[in-house]
Amino acid sequence: MHDIKSDPSKRSKRANGREVRSLELRHLKYVVATARNGSFSAASLELNVQQPIVSKRVRELEDELGIPLFDRSTAGARLTPIGEEFIPIAQRILDDVRRLVEHTRASREGKRGQIALGFYKSLSAGDLPVSIHRFQSQYPEIRLELVEAPFTDLIAGIHSGRLDAAIILGDVGRCSTLNCMALRPENLVVALPTTHPLAEKPFVYWSDLKGEQFLISYHDPGPDILNILLSKLAAPSDRPLISCSCLSRESILSLVGAGEGISLQCESATGMTSLGVTFRPVHDGNGATWLGYVACWHPDNKNPVLTTLLDTLRPQA
Repeated sequence: MHDIKSDPSKRSKRANGREVRSLELRHLKYVVATARNGSFSAASLELNVQQPIVSKRVRELEDELGIPLFDRSTAGARLTPIGEEFIPIAQRILDDVRRLVEHTRASREGKRGQIALGFYKSLSAGDLPVSIHRFQSQYPEIRLELVEAPFTDLIAGIHSGRLDAAIILGDVGRCSTLNCMALRPENLVVALPTTHPLAEKPFVYWSDLKGEQFLISYHDPGPDILNILLSKLAAPSDRPLISCSCLSRESILSLVGAGEGISLQCESATGMTSLGVTFRPVHDGNGATWLGYVACWHPDNKNPVLTTLLDTLRPQA
């Protein structure tokens, strides 16, 4: 029987076996730092540990490998030819581990991952695109899926898990089964033909709109705006003239520009002046009429990115 201590091949195999069992990242860190600084003492200063610790860890690794990585002298520590080959690989391992840790931490903190946000098509202008751009610029490792859909589809999407959150018209009590956060409200405006007499005023009162033909879309937020209209102008003996259709906001505004009626819209529509319409805020005795928006999400949603998105959407003080 051969003595393993006297058999170099078996000693090498034993060393390789121990390498798998006892090699730690700190060994690689100390070796790379020593190679970078050219001495154990300089590496210890960089790592903020005592110099004997660095020397010990490097020696442990060399014992595991069965070959020296450094030529030691009073001038410092110089890499051997095998050490020259070893260091780039060790550095890549350390870099990969660092990226893995950062990747996992970012996922846990909601700074990477994916999220689906639903909203009305009418919100494709106004503050929402600005908030979305800010979110995507600040968190490039988050994939944001945007979904335009009517109210019923948005709520169903949240309950099914298809959507993480949705932005809808209303207040925080509109969806009792969901968590809600109030967003920045918008003015309710009336779209008028540019030749309409009310277009000359800086704002109009609800009483100014009696007798007008209103064009309302069945598409959201049309039904919500219709409810506001009825609450402001409808009376037992006096109901406003209302024409509802499945037309888009752009098509309705085109009809307004053609003189077919007027339309109540969200403030975000005011940039669409090329359709021959003029927008004016609608006031009552207390001032402007506001449209409230909320972001809503399911209470059981555990997506860490949701918190990050809500922080971006939250109105600034």
